[in-house]
Amino acid sequence: METREMLEHFVTYLQTINRHMRSKAFDQQESPLTRVQWLLLRHLYRKGPCTIGQLAVHLDVRSSTMTQMIDRLEKANFVYRVSSQPDARVRMVGLTEEGNSIIHRTESEWAETLSDAFDQFDAEERQQFLQYMQRLSEGLPKRGS
Repeated sequence: METREMLEHFVTYLQTINRHMRSKAFDQQESPLTRVQWLLLRHLYRKGPCTIGQLAVHLDVRSSTMTQMIDRLEKANFVYRVSSQPDARVRMVGLTEEGNSIIHRTESEWAETLSDAFDQFDAEERQQFLQYMQRLSEGLPKRGS
């Protein structure tokens, strides 16, 4: 099989997995979040409180757009804003308990969704798969490069 054909298969499989994962988290009536909002909350979950500017850079949007997103998430009680300790002029955005909870629920659903498919592989195959995915991810150009 030629490289181009292999890449087409890879993209098709990746899209299928992605579509399945999104349907579990974002296509349900009870989900209060968009995919982008979830990415923002997940970033806060992993990194801790950030400035609006840092979040805007992470999601590659303007600060004004990020401010609007934060306004909606704050109104829904998923995030809070607080003045920075060293400089009170700087506002930090962090996750509320509800924000943490929705990240945990979504990631649990994803783990449950993928676990049966992932269990088809033995421990060595799973480790190799993760190493290949990491190499592929690290081989991609960084944002803004």
